[in-house]
Amino acid sequence: MTSTMIAFQAVARNLPASIARTAAAPNVATETAYFEKNIGKVKTLDDFMADDRLYRYAADAYGLGDMAYAKAFMRRVLEEGTSSPDSFANRMSDPRYREFAAAFDFSKADAETKIFQDNIRTVTTVTFFTHSGKLFDYAMKAFGLESVTGKIDEIGRAMHDGKLTESFGDPEIDAKVREFLKVYDFNKNGQLTTFDRTLQQKTTDGYYKAVRAEQTQPTVERYVRQQFEENEGATNENVRLALYFSRKGPGLKNAFQVLADPALLQVVQTALGIPKESSAMPIDKQAEVISKRLDFKKLQNPEELQKFLTRFSAMADVQAGPPLSAALTILVGPPASAAMNTDLLMSIQSLRLGGI
Repeated sequence: MTSTMIAFQAVARNLPASIARTAAAPNVATETAYFEKNIGKVKTLDDFMADDRLYRYAADAYGLGDMAYAKAFMRRVLEEGTSSPDSFANRMSDPRYREFAAAFDFSKADAETKIFQDNIRTVTTVTFFTHSGKLFDYAMKAFGLESVTGKIDEIGRAMHDGKLTESFGDPEIDAKVREFLKVYDFNKNGQLTTFDRTLQQKTTDGYYKAVRAEQTQPTVERYVRQQFEENEGATNENVRLALYFSRKGPGLKNAFQVLADPALLQVVQTALGIPKESSAMPIDKQAEVISKRLDFKKLQNPEELQKFLTRFSAMADVQAGPPLSAALTILVGPPASAAMNTDLLMSIQSLRLGGI
C-alpha cells in the first residue's frame, strides 16, 4: 500500500480535478441527476421518506448512509428539526444529524406555509401586502424573486398597474414578475381580486420548489465529496480520514467537537500521539488533553492545516508499521529493525512537522 503521506499529498495537489472526475462517474452522475430532477417535487417529509432513492442520496451526502435503514430514527431527526435546543438532533453528540436536520428542515417550511395560508386572505391592498413581511417574502420566494424583494416601491407600482411598466434590468426577473402579477392581480383601488385556491396552490408549490432548490447544490456537493472520500478510503483509509479532516478541520472550535466525531478523534489522536486508550478517561479530561496540544485557531489557516495533516499522515504510516515510505525515511531515518520499538515510536511522535 502506498504511504498515506505520499497518497494524500498526491490527492491534495489535484483535488478539484479528482472531485470533478468523481462527479462525472456514471454511478454518481446518474444518482445526482435523479436527485436534481425530483427533489423539487417534494413538499412534505412523507414525500421525502417515501422516495427511497432521494432519501438515501441525501443521507449519503451528510455521511449518514449507514443509518439510512433506520427510517423511524431518521424521521424523528428530520421531524423535530433544529429550531428547539431540545430537538432530537440537537441532543445528539454527532453533528452530522444536526447538519442533516438543518438542511432538510421540513418543519420550518411547513410553518411558513401555514402562516401564509392562514393570513393571505387578510390582504386587502397592495401596500398592506408589500409591507406584510412574511407574507410578501413568502410569495416573492415562491416566484423566484428574492433578489428584488427589497424593491418594494417598484413591485408595488407594478402591482398597482397590473403589468410591468419598468424593467428590473434582467429579462429573467422581468418574466418572473409578469408571472407573479398574474397571480397577485389587484384592481384600480389596489384590492386583491383574482386570488383563489388554485392560485394559492401555485404559490405554495413554488415556495416548496424554491426551498428544495436551495438544498440541491449543497447536497450534491456533499454527496460528490463523500463519494470521492469513500473511493480514496477503499485504497487507503487514512487518506480518507485526512480528506475528511481537511474538510471539517477549519470549522472546529473546541475539543468537544472532536470528541463527538470518531473520525476526527482518530485523526487528532494519531497526529498528536494520544493513545487510543485515553478514550476511557472522563470526557472533560480528554478535552483537556486535546486542548493543551491542539490550537484550533491554527486549523483555519490552510498552511497550518496542511502541516497538521502532514503530521497525521506521517504518524499513520509509522503506526501502520514497515515498510516505511521514502518520505518518512528522510524525516525519521531508516528503521533499526523491522519491528518498531516504543522508544522509536515516541521519538517520532514528538516530531514537530511545522506542528500545531
